[in-house]
Amino acid sequence: MLDGIMILELGQVIAGNFAGVILADLGAEIIKIEPRWGDTARNAKIAPLGDESAIHLFMNRGKKSVVMDMKSERGRQIFYDLVKQADVVIDNFRPGVMARLGIDHDTLKQLNADIITVSVTGFGETGPLKDKAAFDLVVQAYSGHMDITGDPDGPPARMGAPMADISGGIYACISILAALVGRERNGTGQHVDVAMLDSLIHLLSYDALDHLTTGKEVGRHGSAHAHMVPWQAFATVDGYVVVAARDEKFWINLCDAIDRPDLKTDPRTADNAARVANRAEVVPILDAVFRTKTKAEWIEILDRYDIPSAPVNSLGDVFSDEHVRSRGMVQTYEHPTLGPISFSPSPMKFSDWTFPNESAPMLGEQTFEVLRERLGYDDADLETLEADEVVVNWTSG
Repeated sequence: MLDGIMILELGQVIAGNFAGVILADLGAEIIKIEPRWGDTARNAKIAPLGDESAIHLFMNRGKKSVVMDMKSERGRQIFYDLVKQADVVIDNFRPGVMARLGIDHDTLKQLNADIITVSVTGFGETGPLKDKAAFDLVVQAYSGHMDITGDPDGPPARMGAPMADISGGIYACISILAALVGRERNGTGQHVDVAMLDSLIHLLSYDALDHLTTGKEVGRHGSAHAHMVPWQAFATVDGYVVVAARDEKFWINLCDAIDRPDLKTDPRTADNAARVANRAEVVPILDAVFRTKTKAEWIEILDRYDIPSAPVNSLGDVFSDEHVRSRGMVQTYEHPTLGPISFSPSPMKFSDWTFPNESAPMLGEQTFEVLRERLGYDDADLETLEADEVVVNWTSG
């Protein structure tokens, strides 16, 4: 798919790495440039799995790890030589770091006019907060997402997955693909500034439009929806199910499914507007009904009546599920030291493309390989560079 596209990745932890792993899955050659201590995603104190981190094992699948001292003149020259052959450089350092290292876009485009550079930062490369420290939690809070996530009477809640990091990585990936197409048409590279904050604000979607147009606040509704009833989780005998009876046909079906035909014509429940207005009365009626059966019993009934619904699954439920397995959403690769590592692969399904299935690399595993194949270094050159601590190469022995 992206065979022949060479990307130099200076990703750290998640945001830049997530863009890279999507592109690696699509067949691009991702050469991950790491310092001697490695990408901080390798920190085994965070999400430990053996002597590695689950973050690294997922985010760096299918990449080549090259370790070099980018602060040394020789290390920087190796990077420049790789840039001359590259299509894209990704980083997610703080603003200004790339310039201090002498590898910012203005510098790199002198070496390769076609180069595309993408920087993923917390708050962007411009604006009053460009230098503010940013982790996923910080950006989730600042973007407004935490204010609309959680129970109405409870504290704000973060989304379970690191969505600020992940959305930054996804938008970085989209921007790279768009810039590659643009370069094909226009013949020039460019720089892309992706802020995690901007990415999450964009994901506010219609809630942002509604607020900006009317001034209304969204508020927190737990699993419920501000504009639809019923659209939430209900407790059962042994867990929770969600019901999303958005359209009136589904509400009619639900009334039959729970053996409450009277609710079809009750003025409090006759249409969605009435149900939203009378939420405080309607939800307890439904809540009492759903507490009478198990999750499995309700899902069988709800499916029979064609009502959008699902059990609230644990991760164990998800990855043992027959449908999830049938979609190929559990795969395994062989790690050099840990053995089999199971993971959730790319969700994209192409009619004529099979995704590669390669391990996350050991630190510096492909240093010598890349310098030999890309830059023509011989064994003597590599031994000298390693002895002088300009590069590091991992070997299984």
